Amino acid sequence: MMRWPVAWTLAGLVLVVPPAFAAKDDAGAELAATLIPATITAAVFLTTFFVFRQWFPNVYAPRANWLRNAYETIQLPSGLASTWKFLRIVYRVPESEVIDKIGCDAAILLRVYALGVELFAICSFVAIPLLAINATGEVGLDGLMALSMANIEPGSDRLWGHVIGMWVMSFVVYYLLRRHYNEILTITQNFKATRMVKYSVMVRNLPKELCSDEALQAYFKKMYRDTHDAIVVRDIGSLASTTQEYIDVTVGLETARVTWEKAQMDPKLRKAGKEPQRPTMRRLPALTKVTHDPMGMLSDVKDVGKKVDTIDYLTERQAALREQIEALREDDAAKKPTTAGFVTFRSIATANAAPKVLHAVAPGTVEVELAPEAREVFWPGLVMPPLRRDAGSHVVTLLKIPLVWAYIIAILFIATVKNIDDLSKNKGLGWLKFVHKLPLSIQGVIQGLLPVIMLAALMAILPMILRLFAQKAGEPSESAIQAYVFGTHYAYQVVFVFFLTILAETFFDSLDEVIEHPPEFFALLGRTVPASGTFFMSYVMLLALASFPGELARLGPLILQWLQFKRGLALDTEKMRVMEPGHIDYGKLLPQQLVVYLIVLAYANVAPIIVLFGIFYFVLGYFTWKHQLLMVYTTICESGGTHWHRIFKFILIGVAISQATLIGVVAAMRGIKQGPFLAPLLIITYFFYYHFDTKYASTVSTTVVAREVAANVDASKEPPSDEELASMTLAFKQPELVYDLDDILYHSSVRCATAECLAKPPPKETWVLVPNALAHSGGNPYLYDDAFDGSESLVPRENSKGVQLTTVYGGADLSPTRSDKTEI
Repeated sequence: MMRWPVAWTLAGLVLVVPPAFAAKDDAGAELAATLIPATITAAVFLTTFFVFRQWFPNVYAPRANWLRNAYETIQLPSGLASTWKFLRIVYRVPESEVIDKIGCDAAILLRVYALGVELFAICSFVAIPLLAINATGEVGLDGLMALSMANIEPGSDRLWGHVIGMWVMSFVVYYLLRRHYNEILTITQNFKATRMVKYSVMVRNLPKELCSDEALQAYFKKMYRDTHDAIVVRDIGSLASTTQEYIDVTVGLETARVTWEKAQMDPKLRKAGKEPQRPTMRRLPALTKVTHDPMGMLSDVKDVGKKVDTIDYLTERQAALREQIEALREDDAAKKPTTAGFVTFRSIATANAAPKVLHAVAPGTVEVELAPEAREVFWPGLVMPPLRRDAGSHVVTLLKIPLVWAYIIAILFIATVKNIDDLSKNKGLGWLKFVHKLPLSIQGVIQGLLPVIMLAALMAILPMILRLFAQKAGEPSESAIQAYVFGTHYAYQVVFVFFLTILAETFFDSLDEVIEHPPEFFALLGRTVPASGTFFMSYVMLLALASFPGELARLGPLILQWLQFKRGLALDTEKMRVMEPGHIDYGKLLPQQLVVYLIVLAYANVAPIIVLFGIFYFVLGYFTWKHQLLMVYTTICESGGTHWHRIFKFILIGVAISQATLIGVVAAMRGIKQGPFLAPLLIITYFFYYHFDTKYASTVSTTVVAREVAANVDASKEPPSDEELASMTLAFKQPELVYDLDDILYHSSVRCATAECLAKPPPKETWVLVPNALAHSGGNPYLYDDAFDGSESLVPRENSKGVQLTTVYGGADLSPTRSDKTEI
């Protein structure tokens, strides 16, 4: 499928772009100013990738070393000469293998890229006659502007070609979305029925009388006879932060000891007859809450910052922290019950039916949803009281106001830089005419490359801010946080990148006309849209040539590993942390792709050459992220494809905006006869979305499976034993309450899901799995969904209380092999 779109795109770019640049118009200079440095940057990134990946497998293929069930059947060739062979091997990995090894969300991400290639490759056949219509227009423009609707005389019958083109492109989108929707519906249902089998639900907003394990279990037992167990989540803020400091202090102590041992054996010091210096540090600040500190190591604030011997001080502080943690574990006041809990049932059917039932008469109480996987629970958000969560949500809403205004000011500044040449022609701004004296290439960099880079940088910062907002709003899981970032990030990008850029372009490009004749602003807006096409082409190509090759090059991890290993890592834990591949953040990744959909769809008729750039973008993105998913990243959460319906909606929003954009441009060009023939497309788009939203949304956009499917799964497998069900409930307790400090320290440091950990367990630690994530209570994630596949089953052993510590994922029993773990 990829061969002819790639060949077609390259041929089109070779045939169309050089002549447009040769015309030496402003638009061509702006685009060239972006493409030339971006292409050079991409070449450097790709060369780095193909050269260094054979020397740094822990940077470019860490998944195979990091995870036990990594995609080990791929043997990628090395060197620059193997580029095409490498692309062929990555492309031939089937979607079923991606789903099996990585997950359904990863397959849907690749579908987004594949759909973009397929859609715009077909639309390119419509774009060719539109390019001819524009190029032979009556206005007589040259360069890139001659290929847009700006070259057509207002009221010309040539507008009929664009009307027909929009109808054809719209129905191509409808057909492809319908086909992919039906295929993904089958994929997600099969995946959820086989890989996301869940027996537990999460309950929030519990009334006070239900905030105990016994009361919650009795409450659900009355409604569901096959209720097995229930727990109320505890607020352990002090215990979690103290445990994390214990981990940091222990790692720092071990590093200091190894450093001291190396210094004692340094041959240079011995030869010079010098004594090695013991490592020193500044005393750490006191803890905010100390309940047990006879030595004064945690509460003494007198000598904070004083220089001390690192090994002696950290040894004493480590012992004090251990005592403090044991005291907090015994203190019931440090484990306050919250208004959230988990309930485990004996059947999948009951667990999937419970979220659909109204459980309490009081509104807003006993809200039930299918439980997330234990590894992705965000504990600070889950333990947040309802009033504080509501207050946090309102505060986040208020904080969005200054955020929006800050971005509006930044976008206006970017638009000012982009249109500095046009602004210099207006009254009172003649001092900007110095730009005319600069060489054309420099003007292109200032007005073409610089604004695009600034806009891309602004959009890259936005997801980090939105993730913080989601956490402060009390989202209970990583999946919920990513869903929040996904929707909000896309909405902001549509407003900031698309609408605000076009409005600012119109305002600054025709400032005198807008001031003198305000009612003509919308007519000016319609005429300015084609001229904005160059900026969006530059934006799409910068994203394609900088983000994807940069993602492959992984310069940050490459430099970090080289420096760390050159310095020499003292501990295996340090090595594991340096080599950690990182996680996929769909909330950050998907909005950018959908905004590119919007831009290309909106300008596919106005400036048809952008279709070629769109194909190039999605082809490069497909190969980049297929490689990264298979060879590099792990996943910290799996939604079972629930993102797809939102992706479907956002693509259709892009279609509707493209239709409305063409209606506005045609109206501004006095296309009185053509305009009415475009209006029905908006109605068709709405009813197309309405059909899928009402019929399929409730099935695709939730992790709950149909009761029929759940009943079939229950009937096809042996019911879980009481020990297995107990371990499922135990998995939803914070690790600080379940495991001893040595286990938490080891598994948070070296990540128990690594091949090294599984093959060579340490002498005193023989566990292979910890079913939770300390990351969400202040530490680091150390459990991945990829650690085991559905074909494996480990033999569970009982702990001292006779409870099997087993967690079920993907049909596999994932059991520890140590027998002295007890619940605190």
